[in-house]
Amino acid sequence: MRFVRKISLASLLLPALVSLTAAPAWAWRMPEPNAPYPTPHEIQLRYADSPKQPYASSYTDEAARRLGVEDGKWEAFSTHSSDPLTPSFRGGIDNGKAMIGLQWRFGS
Repeated sequence: MRFVRKISLASLLLPALVSLTAAPAWAWRMPEPNAPYPTPHEIQLRYADSPKQPYASSYTDEAARRLGVEDGKWEAFSTHSSDPLTPSFRGGIDNGKAMIGLQWRFGS
């Protein structure tokens, strides 16, 4: 009688144990094998509805920001004078291109 009791207990515990270990596998649905492939329009709509992901800042982006680069522009030097007849001279990088500017401001 003891042997039968052990077998009945094992027959109850084994399915319970199997169902507990297989539960995480049932959390995701299997893709439909016969589903039609989405059209290009459906793919565009799927991406249009999803929110834009923020741009992750890298080490070089952080270093550039600390050096004063803003919106692809970096001003290396700038001379300003209180005299309106003296030109201002600026130099730096604008969108990856070297930039030197000489500007006169007559009277204010």
